[in-house]
Amino acid sequence: MIGRIMKASSIKLAQRKIWLDGKFVPWAKATVHLMSHSFTRGSAVFEVMSIHPAGRDGAAVWRLDDHLDRLRNSARLIAMPLPFSLRALHRAALLAVAKNRLRSGFVKLLCYYPEVEFEVIPRSKRTSIAIVAANPAADLNAAFYQGRASARAAVSKWRKLDPRTVPIHCKAAANYLSPLVAKQEVLARGFDIPILLTTDGFVAEGATESLFLVKNRVIKTAPLSIVLPGITRRSVLEVARALGYTVLEKKMRVPELMAADEAFYTSTSQKVWPIASIERKKLPAPGPVAAHLMDTFQKIIADQLPRFKKWLVVAPGWK
Repeated sequence: MIGRIMKASSIKLAQRKIWLDGKFVPWAKATVHLMSHSFTRGSAVFEVMSIHPAGRDGAAVWRLDDHLDRLRNSARLIAMPLPFSLRALHRAALLAVAKNRLRSGFVKLLCYYPEVEFEVIPRSKRTSIAIVAANPAADLNAAFYQGRASARAAVSKWRKLDPRTVPIHCKAAANYLSPLVAKQEVLARGFDIPILLTTDGFVAEGATESLFLVKNRVIKTAPLSIVLPGITRRSVLEVARALGYTVLEKKMRVPELMAADEAFYTSTSQKVWPIASIERKKLPAPGPVAAHLMDTFQKIIADQLPRFKKWLVVAPGWK
């Protein structure tokens, strides 16, 4: 049975087309040498955006230009040249969605050094850019992308990367080793998702999620000085303020975390993901604030709130 599922998934992926350096290539042809700099050193920078149904048979990409702005900043932080303009990448991302006839799923933009390198700094600064549009739920039979139960969170023994060691606002492949080991550690303890603290002991974020706490209906989250500037994080801040909530971006210690009335993560895949427990402390999931935000985001994604219409960029060729 598992073999049949994997074979079916492989067939679906084999039909996908990947935009690579200005042209579409078959899925199997989008390769890079294993000794490339970005593979061996983790120097690739990337963005992941969600795709949502639009109209009768169309599709839209979530906050495409905001993701591209962050991609440009990530490249700048590691001195990686981008061979295409943001306007060209905007157009290419939408074409990748249309080319693959997607109504839901994800778009991933990956900028990387493809040349074989042995040095820490690549001798060649030639950058390749790949744009992958796919639906992991259908293409990989990945239940993770079909919606998850409320999160069981735990404070990891591993700490968030310190901004004095690497640029934490750079969404680079190398920066994700820390979340990897943190998630493995809490999974081994029977939880789902880690809560990472900074090296100074302040509450930071999840593995690939931003973290929000609620106390007396006031929403709190870590400041950008210690966390990645998440696009969904920013979206929640804007929506929450529009709904009349007080939102604080502040440094918090573990006692404040454990005193929360409710808590939730935000991410590209889940938008608002309620937390049912932190360590052994039970929480309402969703709590009233998270439920209000979840309902509002569902309306935004369904294009029912004109104020946020600009966040959905419709792919060409879909009417």
